[in-house]
Order: sequence, then structure tokens, then C-alpha cells
Amino acid sequence: MPHEPGRSGAFSMSGRLFRRIVREWALLALILLPLVAFLAQGRLSTLDNLIYDRLLGWTAVPQDSRLLLVEIDDRSLAAIGRWPWPRGVHADLIERLHQAGAELVLFDVIFTESARPEEDEPLARAVCRSGNLLLPLLRDGRTRQGQAPGEILPFSSLRECALGLGHINVEADGDGVVRSVYLHEGPPGRTRPLLALQAFAHLQPDAAAELPGRPDGELLAGWQRQNRIRIPFSRQFPVVPYLSVLRGEVPDSLLRGRVVLVGASAPGLGDRYVTPVAGSAGVTPGVAIQASILNGLLQRRSIVEPAAWVTALMACLPVALLLIAFLLARLRHALALTLLMAAASLALSWGLLSSGWWWSPAASLLGLLLTYLLWHWRRQSAVLAYFGWELARLDAEPRVLPEQDVAAAPEGDVLQQRIMALERALARVRDTRRFMTEGLEQLPVATLVCDPQGLILLSSARARRIVGDARLGGQVNELLVELGYPPGLAGDLRDMGGVEFRSPSGLHLRLEVAAMRSASGALALGWLVALLDLSAEREAQAQRSTMLRFLSHDLRAPHSAILALLELQKRVAPGDDSVLQQIEGQVRRALGLTEDFVQLTRAESEDYRFEPTLIGTIALDAFEQAWPLGRAKGIELVHRLDDDETLVSADHGLLCRALFNLLENAIKYSPSGTRVELALRLEGDWICCSVIDQGRGIAAADLSQLALPYRRLGDVEASEGLGLGLTMVRAVVERHAGHLVCESEVGTGSRFSIVLPRLES
Repeated sequence: MPHEPGRSGAFSMSGRLFRRIVREWALLALILLPLVAFLAQGRLSTLDNLIYDRLLGWTAVPQDSRLLLVEIDDRSLAAIGRWPWPRGVHADLIERLHQAGAELVLFDVIFTESARPEEDEPLARAVCRSGNLLLPLLRDGRTRQGQAPGEILPFSSLRECALGLGHINVEADGDGVVRSVYLHEGPPGRTRPLLALQAFAHLQPDAAAELPGRPDGELLAGWQRQNRIRIPFSRQFPVVPYLSVLRGEVPDSLLRGRVVLVGASAPGLGDRYVTPVAGSAGVTPGVAIQASILNGLLQRRSIVEPAAWVTALMACLPVALLLIAFLLARLRHALALTLLMAAASLALSWGLLSSGWWWSPAASLLGLLLTYLLWHWRRQSAVLAYFGWELARLDAEPRVLPEQDVAAAPEGDVLQQRIMALERALARVRDTRRFMTEGLEQLPVATLVCDPQGLILLSSARARRIVGDARLGGQVNELLVELGYPPGLAGDLRDMGGVEFRSPSGLHLRLEVAAMRSASGALALGWLVALLDLSAEREAQAQRSTMLRFLSHDLRAPHSAILALLELQKRVAPGDDSVLQQIEGQVRRALGLTEDFVQLTRAESEDYRFEPTLIGTIALDAFEQAWPLGRAKGIELVHRLDDDETLVSADHGLLCRALFNLLENAIKYSPSGTRVELALRLEGDWICCSVIDQGRGIAAADLSQLALPYRRLGDVEASEGLGLGLTMVRAVVERHAGHLVCESEVGTGSRFSIVLPRLES
């Protein structure tokens, strides 16, 4: 490619900027990825919890059909009395569950030491008889100087009869919401399982050995906790009131084989917690939390967290992919790529949560956001630097068009200086483009602007009237051939100028071509293609020749005949008027020719008076004028006006004359005894007015020459006239935005139809 001044400098500048961006982006990755890995280690707990709560609501955990909750609700408190109830009441409930055949009972009620053996013994006997009761214990929150926290246990006789003990300690996160629990906790070396885990171990002894959650835990103030899991909450477990079971209102079939969890749900009893699935109630009873934990263990859906290095790797992977993609993809794809990576991170987190794993995408989402913002900031900085350099070069170039004076940018304000330089450059470009486009638009010659390959870029108003509006982007050579340019001469544009040709629409055109070159003259920027319309000159020449022939022969002949007949009249006997009749015929012929010229001149003029008119009225007027001609020749003249109430915008006199010409021609070229019909019919938004005759017909080869002025077909040369009638008809119809249609068959007849747009009433 030939060298263009200043272009290599622009390329080197953009190359340096791109290489600088790559280096900076690599440095950014070394900083951003460790930051994301650090944040993934629980540093965004508020955002983590927000995402977890939303995704948990979209994760359905199947429920084990054996689980049944017996709740100490407001109705039970109102009927039995204030809390705490006598322990004999609980003994009766345990007996009722045992008799009904419950498989396992988790009694989420604390029975501490009591000084009333008469109440403790019946409860202990009931627990011993049932043999399937699990009891809770709590961490003693009262701290003593120098002592580790202890446990709050049921009284001794109750512990001996219980199937097992399990802790029910629940601690909320920093925002007060309970989301996780430890499966084992207690004094160091003596940790106990969670009450729900204790139940799971009795229900599925083989599976209890493989505990979910990470085995590592924490030792805090003399209290050991291990196997932390997130609670797989279920929203609705089957629930029956404590009172209904105690009174026998619940059938044994509903209790038989069930895992029954007994606990308080009434407000004021203290065993209620805020959870992600609390809903409109605001809190979740502790017994429902134990039920969710047990259900998750039974369904193998307990939610655990991966190791710290896995969490960091998963958080960094989308960010690393986005960092690489931004260097390879186009800038317009940056937002789409960022949103795609964010959606993929959320989808992965939700999929893992549905499978029993929790990985928070919060750090990854924050890293993706920072990547997108930093990428755009750095790209825009580089682009602004490049634009500033290019604008300075453009501003230093000499002015071609006059420009308005603008105030100078303040010293030291780089951004303001760039903005003002861009404003000046854009104003100069707009003025130059407007100068070019308006100058091209107003050119008196049809002009096309093409690129070096001949693709049409711009066109003037006069050119669009010739070639149409939809030619931009097409090949100019193909367009010229369609317009009538000789195909054998179409080739290199520089050799195609100076040729005159005729378009299918009848225009006489001459092609002129000029090359546009760059300032150095070495690079061709495109081509200017001009189409000079010589139609008026060529048509004037043709009409002048025809008029000369007409004046020299046809118009002179009638008058010569008149003079000869008058001379003959001097020699014949007086009283014989045959000669006078011939004189009258010749004079009428001359008058008819004159009338044809007048009507054709008016039809081709600009003096039209369009008014809303009933097409039926125009048709009847023309029919009445032609009826005497048909009667004189013995031709039946009929009309069929199906849509005579349709309105058209028309010059009544000229359109009526055009219809009369068609009727007159049909009568003239039809033999006696035939019929000529005038018909009106509606075709959508068009009205069709047809004249049908039974004359000799017209050959297909002659149809295209019917409306040409001064043209007469070979088989009608003996008829009078100059062939101006159909020329006048076509001129009138085209001025009415319609078209003339001719259908004919030799020996059968012809149909001439005037098709006009209807006027909406």
C-alpha cells in the first residue's frame, strides 16, 4: 500500500497504548485475584448472608414423611394452664405416644433437677416404659471464676431412662439470624451430638458414621464445637397441638411409626429464633429447627462448606476468566461478558446449594464488578489519550472553511482542553460534511459518489429521481447497465465516460466519470459519476422533425383540397352541392386535427383543476357524447356501471375527453352490427373504467406503440387522424396518478382500461 502521511504515526501510537494496557492489566490481575481470595474467606458476611437467604428460598428440600411436630401452642397453654406444666402432664403425653406406636420421640423440653419427687417419678417411669425418648441438654451460660462452661442436664432418674441425650444449642450470626449449627459440642473431650443427630443415629445407624460438615472445629472459652453445617430449612412440617394428642383427639394411625418432635411454639416460651425461612411469622420454633436438621440428615441434604482453598479458587476463577476475556473480546462485549460471568457464579452457587454445598459468590461478584469498572476506566483513559493526540494533530491543520472563534481552555485543565479540542474538530467535520452533502444535493446534474471499488456511497437529489432511493451500497456498473448503458462497454470506470445511451424509461443520458484522489495524489479515494439528462434536447429534436413533416404535408393537404374543389365548383353546373359537401368534410377534418392538437397540448400542460368527482358522472357524460357516433355507424353502445358512486380526484373535462377518445376509437375501428361496452368496477383501492369492443383487435407486437404520438399502426393507415388520441389519453391518466392498460386479441376485440386511485369519502 502506498504511504499516506501521518498514518504510520497513528498506528505506532495506538500500538504503544495497547501494549501499555496489557502490562497494566497483568499487574492488576496480580493484585485483584489475591484480594478476591481474601474476601472469599468470610470477609463479606453481610452480602454472603443476603445471597444465601435468597438462594435458600429457591431451594426445595424434600421432607421425610415420618416427621411429625407436636407443638406446645397457645391453645394448649390456655387449656392446661401456665407454663411450666406439672411433669405428670408430660408423662401422660409420653404414655399416649408410646401406646400409639410412635417410633421415636424427641422431647425438646428441659427437665432440670426438681425438689418434688412425686412429680419426677411418674415422668421417669413413663420415659422408661417408652424406651424411645431423646432428651435435650443445654450449655450453661453462667460463667464461674476459673471454671469452664458446664451443661444443663435432665435430672438423674430421667437421664437413666432416656434413649439418649443431645444438645439443642443454637447461636445466631452477627445479624441475629440462625443459619448454622454444630453437630457436636460440649466440654473438651466430652462433646455430645446434636439432638437431631442423636435421632438420626438411632434411625439410620449405618449412615451416622459418615457425618456431614468439616471435622475441624473451634475451642472457645473451654467449650469445644465440631462439624459445623448450615441448616437445610424446610418450611412446613405436619403439626398437631400438644393438647389434641394428650386428649386422644389425634388418631393412633397418625402417630404410629412416626418420629415425633415435641416442643414449644407459643410466644413467650423463649424457644423461638429468627431464620431465613421465618416468613411473616418472624421467628421459627426451636423444635422446627431440630426437625429441619433431622430432615436434612435423613435426605442427605445437610449443607456444608468446602475447604478454604476451594472457596478461594472458585471465587477467583470467574474473575480470572473475565480478565483474560477483556483482552481478547471486543469492548462492546464487556458488559455482556461481565453479566454472563455474574449469572454463571450465581447459578453455580444455587446448584451447589441444591446439592448440599454452600459456596458464597459474593467475593466473585465484587471482583467481577471491580474488573469491569477498572477495565472501562483504563480503556477510556487510553482512548482519551489517543483522542487528545489525534485532536491536536487535527487542530494544527490549516482551515478550509470559516470557523467561529471559541474561548481558549483554562491552563492546566486537561479534560477541558480535550473537550474543547473535540468540539472544534467535530464542528469542522460537521461543517465540511454539510458543505459536501448540500453541495452534492443541489447539483443540477445527476451525480453519484462511489468508493474505489465502485460501491455507491452518496447520490444527489436529481440522481435519486433517475435511479431510485434504494441504490446506496450497490455496484455502480450494475446500475448503469440496468439504466441502458451498453453491457459490452461496462468495465473500468475510468474508461466508461462520454457514452450516450437511453434508459428503459425513455431518458437520453450521457455518462461522465471523474476520479477523486488524496492530497498526495497517490491514493484513489473514489469516483464521481455524472448522468447528464439530454432527454429534453433529444425530444425537442424529434418533435421538431415531426412537426416539420406535419406542416409540410398533412396540415397542408386539406387546405389544398379545399382550393382545388373550389376551382372545380366554378366549372360545374350550379345547384350541384356534392362538391360543397366534400369541402365541408375537408374543413371538418382540419378542425378535428386542430382540436386534437389543442387537447393534447392541454393534457401535457400544468393547468389541471382537480376536484372530488363521481366517476359514474364522468363515464355517463363520455357515454352520451359517443352515443350518436355509435348509432350513426350501427353499433350498439351499452354501459355497465357497477361502482358509479366512487369518488376520484379528477379534472372533469380532461378525464371525460380521455374516455370519449377511447369510445370514439372503439366505434371507429369496430364493424357495424357489433357492440361497444363501457364498464366500471372497483378493484381494492383502485377504480377501473374499461372500454370493450368487438373490432379487429391489435397484434401483440404493436401494443407498445399505441400511445406514442404520431404513430399509426399499419392496418389502420387508411383511417383519418394523426394518432394523437391515445397519446392524449395516456397523458391525462398519468397526470391523475393512474395508468392505461390495453388487452387485445386479433379478430376478437380490444379492452382499454383507465385505472385510477379511488378517493376516500
